Parts: sequence; C-alpha cells; structure tokens
Amino acid sequence: MAFSPVYCQFDVEVPSGATVEPVLDAEWSAGPPHTSRPVWAQPGSIRFARWDGGSIETAKAFLSGWPGFNPPIPSYVHVMTNWYDLRTVRFLRQADINLVWVTFSNGFSISTERPHQKQVRRYIEECHRQGIHVMAYESIANMFWEDMFENVPQSRNWTALSKDGKPVLYGAASYSKTGRVTRYVADLAKPEWRAYLRQRIDLAIDAGADGIAYDNNFGPLRETYRELYQYASGRKPDFLMMGNFHRDTYLFNRLINCITTEDGREPGIYAEGQRWDKRTRERAGALAVNGGYLLNNIGLFRLQQAFSEGWKPVMVEDGGREVGQRMSNVISASRHQLALAEAMMFNISMELFVEGAFAHGLWYGDPAAIETWNAIGRYNRFFAENQKYYVGARSLASLAVVLDDRSAGAELLNELAGRKLIYDVLYEHDLTAEALRPYAAIAILTANTVSSRALAALKDYVFAGGRLFSAADSATQDEHGRERRRPEFFGQRLGKSQCIHYTKLPPVDELAAALASADLPAVKVSTPEGVLYNVVEQPRSGRVIIHLLNYTLRQAGEIKISFNGRIRSVKTLSPDYPQESARVVAASVARTDLELPSVKTYSLLVLGSPDFPWKVAALA
Repeated sequence: MAFSPVYCQFDVEVPSGATVEPVLDAEWSAGPPHTSRPVWAQPGSIRFARWDGGSIETAKAFLSGWPGFNPPIPSYVHVMTNWYDLRTVRFLRQADINLVWVTFSNGFSISTERPHQKQVRRYIEECHRQGIHVMAYESIANMFWEDMFENVPQSRNWTALSKDGKPVLYGAASYSKTGRVTRYVADLAKPEWRAYLRQRIDLAIDAGADGIAYDNNFGPLRETYRELYQYASGRKPDFLMMGNFHRDTYLFNRLINCITTEDGREPGIYAEGQRWDKRTRERAGALAVNGGYLLNNIGLFRLQQAFSEGWKPVMVEDGGREVGQRMSNVISASRHQLALAEAMMFNISMELFVEGAFAHGLWYGDPAAIETWNAIGRYNRFFAENQKYYVGARSLASLAVVLDDRSAGAELLNELAGRKLIYDVLYEHDLTAEALRPYAAIAILTANTVSSRALAALKDYVFAGGRLFSAADSATQDEHGRERRRPEFFGQRLGKSQCIHYTKLPPVDELAAALASADLPAVKVSTPEGVLYNVVEQPRSGRVIIHLLNYTLRQAGEIKISFNGRIRSVKTLSPDYPQESARVVAASVARTDLELPSVKTYSLLVLGSPDFPWKVAALA
C-alpha cells in the first residue's frame, strides 16, 4: 500500500484525521454499582505501577520510533522483551506495590499476541501468588495494520477513515524514524471491531487478569464503553475497567468502575527556563516559589475524585516531565516520593512508570535506579502500614468549583490549589440542593453548559445564603446546546446572599483571594511558601487528618493549625526521618491551636476525637 510522504513529516499526539465525538449529554444512565468494585481496590489502599513489557511491547516500541528502540539500544531491547521473567516480581515486592498492569494486547492480531499472552498468564499467576493484583493493558483502538491485515484480512474494513477516505493514523508515533506509517486507528463504531475487543476481554479474564486498562481512546467512546463494561462484568462481576481519558473525555469515567489518566505532571518547583507541559496554560498562572514555579496535580486529583464518587479507585500517571520525556528521563528519588505523597493525600495512587530507562536501570542494578526504587518502597511501606488513615476519608472543603462535561478549566484548578485553596470539584450534571448544601461558596468559572435543573439548584443555593462566584460565559448554554442569556441572578443580590460575577476570568491571584474570603474552613492551616496541604475527615473513626506536602524538598517550617473545637489527641506521622511532632500550644472548648516545627517532604497529622461543627453546618 502506498503512502503520501506528508504522513511521515510530523510527530503529533492525536490521531491524524480523527473526528471528535460530542461529549455533552443531557442525561447519563446510571454507572456501575458500588458492589462492582472488589474489596481490595478501595481508594487509599492501592500502590500501583505500570509494568509494560514483553515481546509485543518491544515490537510496539520499534514500530513507534521510541527512544532506545529505534534506533535500538540492544540492552533496552533485551530488558523490555524479557520483562515478564518471573524474577522481576521481586521488584514489585521490594517497592510494596500491590497492583500493576501488564501489556496484554496492544494492537497486533490475536494470533500474533498469543505466545506473549501465554507468558503473561504465568506472570499473572506468580503475581497473584505473591499478593499482587494485575490488570491487563489493552489498546481499544490501535491497529498495527501490517500484521492485522495479513492475519485478519477482514480488518481492512475496520479502520477509521478521515474525510478524504484515507485511514486515520495513530498520532503519537515517530513515523520519521520508522520510515513508514505503522499504526492505524480502528473505528469503534464497527460491530466487528467491538466483537474483536470482546474476544480480547475473554482472553484477559481467562488469563486471570483482575481488570482491563484501556488506552488509545479515539472515536465513539460512550457506546463502546457501555457495551464492553456490560460484557466484562457479565463474565466477572468484580472486574475492574479503566480508560486512559484526557480532559475532553474525562466524563466517560461515569461508565466504568476504575479511573486513570496520564495527564499528571512531575510535581515540584520547576526551574526558570525549563519546558512546560503542553497541556498547561500560560506561565502567568503558575505560582513563583524560591526562584522557580510550583507545579502540582492537586486540581487534577480533585477533578478525578468527582468521578470516583468516593468508591472508585483512581490512579494517575505523571506523564509530563520537567526535563525530557518519560521513556528516557526518570523522576528523581525525592521527586518520586513527592509525587507518591501528593496523590495519596487524595486517596489516589500515583502510577509508577518504569518502561525504558528506569526498567533498564533496575534490571542491571544501576545505583541511581536502585536508590530511587528504594525511596519509592519506603513511601509505599509507610502508606501500607498506615492504610487506616487513608481509606474511608472524605473532604472537609467548604468551597466547590463547578465544571461542565467538557472539563474546561482543569488547568486553573491546579493553579488555585497552588494558592492553598481547599475545594471540591462538582460537575454541573450532579448539582442538586443536597450536593450544594455543604459549601459556603461555589465558583462556576468555566462551565459554559449548565442544565436548567442545575441552574435552578444554584439559584436556590444563593437564595438560602450561599455565595456564588461566576465568570465570563458560564451557564450561557443549556443542556440541549441552546444559547441562553447570562442568568439574571449572576452579579446580583438574591435572598440572603449574592452572586459575584466577573465579565472575564480574573488573574489567578485575584480570583484565589476572592474565593478565600468566602471560605469557612473548619481547620485553618498556615504553611510556609511551597508547602501545600489537604484536610479530610474519617467519619467512622471520628478523626480529622491533615496532609502536609513540601514541594521545595528543603526542610520547611513552621506550620500553624487552628481547630474550631477541641481534640483528644494528635499524632504526627511521616515516612521522612527524623520527624518532629506537632504540639498543642493553646486549647479550650472552642478552639485548639497546634504547631508543627517543620516538615521535610510529607507529614500526616491525625487528630483524634474532634469536637467541632462539621462542614454540613457551614450555611446554618
């Protein structure tokens, strides 16, 4: 088959010629039930690693032009090809990892992938024997067309076609290195392709996989995921299914019972002049700290928590690097610990990425790789030993930010979090009087599409005394896509309160200050520059837990905490050592003041038997 040379000129990140599925939906059917999640997968209990490897992964690397494989570094090829040698399970045990995904089906024909899957079956059995759960990585839309067309001739009719009738190309490959186009995108609307995907689900379940992690989500996802989840759960009711969704497709997490994305970035203080992840906004939104800029994933985590509904496990990969790219540039030991703790502050597991340089270093015992792996293990063991403080936790935020199904404004969420705002994310689809009641203030800043039902709930919320912040074109489109005028109560007093409206979104510092002025936190925390925090409660145990995270990676102090009520005990925990303990500096029935002299990277304060008004009383 001949190709136009233009196909090989650019390396892009979206399928060339692909169409975007409309993602707004006036009504969503009920998602999976809580009972579909296995007991072992409760949020706050997972320590995850991407564990890509094997012969078909090596072939994928060759055919995608990945660094280290095209042109090949022989030792890289050897490590990836042999990664499912049973001896590598020891790495998982050393780092106290209890869930991985393994490469199971990445776009070759079933007959081509069969020998690889036979080896993976043995690897899954060994992981299970050692208490490690395994998900099967599968591509939902990638086709290595040369193999597929030869071994499954009818697959020639399964490719997605662009407007000019040519096959849609998978975009995240370096065809300039391969010398030819090697990957097409399948058309998810084709019943025959979906039938092929169901065969792959059968193979994964028969191999003992605990779930499937789908990647390459292009095309009509809504009906595809509904069908595939229904099929998989029919075979195995507690089967986990997750998809690597990005901002425009986050909402499809409603359809499945496990959540992942690779949209995270290596957290920390980025040096002046380092590159910025292409998904971020202008540098003006990042917070200047210690001569650099603070990059965090807290907004992304809070957004994913909205889809978690408190019961779906969430895993996020920090795919963006401060320097270079993930196959070649390994996050440092200290930054890895920062990333692990940042995610666990929200009962989320940071997806460890070892493929490429990191796996090579572990295999050959490189001292830097071993040091980093040991640092990861120390933090994971801390999370495992203190799991009771992570599971069953819920937010104590008294602010909420509203998004619509487009998830526009996701970058702004990280920037607000960098200003030490504690907030929850609500989707307009979920806005009801009950959902709004816990919050002292609501911000609707980038949600242009808001249903009439949700808008009525917001109006009643303001009338009852809640404060509302709106901006720009928020709520100027209804659930049917029809334009509406700006709601009449935006920018007006209404009942007991008011709505503050900005004709355009203000600078982040100004916006954060305005939102902070409306906050009514049950716990007030004062931290040095570069130290962020989260405050949660565990209703069943009566605990309040404060997570403290130091992005500067330099000893920082001191932290002051004011508590509206009295506490019986305070415990200070940290995977860093030595760690000073928090102390009570003032106490009464109405208020308790605490101080923590310093924090190295991550500290956890456990406040026992609190006695103070919970956030549900914020509007009373």
